[in-house]
Amino acid sequence: MKRGLFFISFVFIWFQSEAQENMGIANSNYAPTNTIFLNPSSSADSKAFFDLNLIGMSTYALNNYAYVNGNLISVSKSGAAGNETEVQFDLSSAPYSAYTDVQIHGPSFSLSYGKFGGGLFSNFRSVTYVSGIPAHLVNHATNGFDFEDQIGNEYTTSNANVGSLSWLEYGANFSYIIHQSGRDMYTVGGNLKYLNGIAGAGLNIQKWNYQVRNDSILDSYEFSGEYGLPNIASEQDDASGVLGNGSGIGLDIGFNYKKMLKSAQGYEPHAVGQCDLKDYQYKFGISLLDIGRVKMKSGFYREFNIEDSLVWEGYNGADPEGLAEIDELINEELLNFTSDVENSSYKIALPTALSAQFDYNFGKGFYANTSLVQGFSRKRKLGVKRNNTFSLTPRYERRQVEVALPITIQNYQKLRLGAALRIYSVILGTDNLGSLIGGGRTYGADFYFSFKYTMFRPWYCKDKLKRSSKSRGRKKGGIACPSW
Repeated sequence: MKRGLFFISFVFIWFQSEAQENMGIANSNYAPTNTIFLNPSSSADSKAFFDLNLIGMSTYALNNYAYVNGNLISVSKSGAAGNETEVQFDLSSAPYSAYTDVQIHGPSFSLSYGKFGGGLFSNFRSVTYVSGIPAHLVNHATNGFDFEDQIGNEYTTSNANVGSLSWLEYGANFSYIIHQSGRDMYTVGGNLKYLNGIAGAGLNIQKWNYQVRNDSILDSYEFSGEYGLPNIASEQDDASGVLGNGSGIGLDIGFNYKKMLKSAQGYEPHAVGQCDLKDYQYKFGISLLDIGRVKMKSGFYREFNIEDSLVWEGYNGADPEGLAEIDELINEELLNFTSDVENSSYKIALPTALSAQFDYNFGKGFYANTSLVQGFSRKRKLGVKRNNTFSLTPRYERRQVEVALPITIQNYQKLRLGAALRIYSVILGTDNLGSLIGGGRTYGADFYFSFKYTMFRPWYCKDKLKRSSKSRGRKKGGIACPSW
C-alpha cells in the first residue's frame, strides 16, 4: 500500500505534525476575554472595565509515542544550522495517545458594568484526539500490513478512538451577579456559540480481531464500531468545500462564589459612583464547557457490527487517493456493505469538560489558584475529548503587570512547570516551560499569546482620580479646597 493503509493510519500519523487551558492566564482578574473560556461567569465583577482582544493564538500538542531529544529551542537552532533532528519513537508506552489543540482568537470584547458582564467573541479552533491505539496497530500503520514481525499473529483492538474537528465559532458571553449578602457574592454566566464546521472526522473501534496471514491476505474475524469522513476535496457534486461543511450550537455555563474582603451589599463594580473596586478573600467556581456538536452535512458515515469472517485478498496492492477512496476501500474489503451512504451526515461532539476552580487572595497582589478540567469520554460516539488537567498556579497581579507560574499535570501523569506574563494588555505564556528550555525527551509543547486593548477603569473614574489628585495637591500647598 503506497499512500495509506486505511483511515486509522491516515489520522494517527497526522498528530506528529503539530495550549490547551492556558492556566497561566485562565484565572486572571484582569483578562476577561481569556478567562470566560474556563468560566463564563468571570466577566461579571472583572477588574477590567473593557477588554478588547485584537488577535491571539494558543497551540498545544502532547503525545506518548513520538519525541525529540532536547528542547524545541535547541532543536530549532540545530535545524537552522543544517543539522536535522531525528524524531524518535517510544515503543514502551502503549496504548498510544495524542492530543492537539490549536486556537486563533479573533476580534472579541468584554464589558463589566454594575451587576452585568458580557461581550462578543470569535475563534478558530482545531482539535485532534487519539487514544487507545495498541502497539501492533501502530506497527502496521508505520511499517505496512506486511510487517514481517507480525505476520501470522492474531491481534485484538478494543476501544480505540480517533477524532478531529476544525471549526469557526462566533459567540456571545453574558454574566450577572445574582445575589449579594454580607460578604457573600454569587455570579452566573454563559457563552452561546454558533459553530461553522470546516472539517470533522472520527473513528471508534469497539472491537476488531484480525490476522495478517501473509504479504497479500488479511483475515478480519470481528469488526464493530463507526466512522465518519468529510467530503471536502471530493470531485463529486455534493462535495461541500472548505467552509459550510457543518454547523451546530455550542454552550458553556459557569458559576462563581466569592467571599469578599468587605461587605458586597449593594456593590456594583465600575458603575457610576462606585469607582473603588472590592477584592475577594477567596472564590470558588464550577463550569461546564463545550456542550454541543457539529453536524457535518455531507460525508461518508458508516456504523458497523461485522461478526462474520472476511478475507481481504491483495491488500498490498491497495492505493487509495483521498477520503472517498479510503471509504470505498474499507467498505468493500472490511465491511462488505451493499448500501451506498457516501453523502450521509454525521455529528462530531465538542471537547466537553467539567471544570472546578479555587482562588485564594494572600494580599498585596499575591494569589494562588488550583483548577481541575475533566474531559468527557468519547468511547461510544464520534467526537474529540479534552485532555484532563490539574493545575496549581501562584501568581502576582496588578493592573500594569501580572506574572504566573502554573504547575500542571496532564492526564494525571507528568508534572510540568509553565510561565505567563501580562504587561498591561500583552500576554505571553506556556504551560510547558521545559519543552522550550529544558532537557531530555520532548513529547509535546504549548505556547499562547494575546494582543489587546484594555480599559481597566471607565473614563468617569479616571476623571474622578484626577480631581482627587489635584485636591490633595492643594491641601499640601496650604490652599483651601472649594466646598463643591
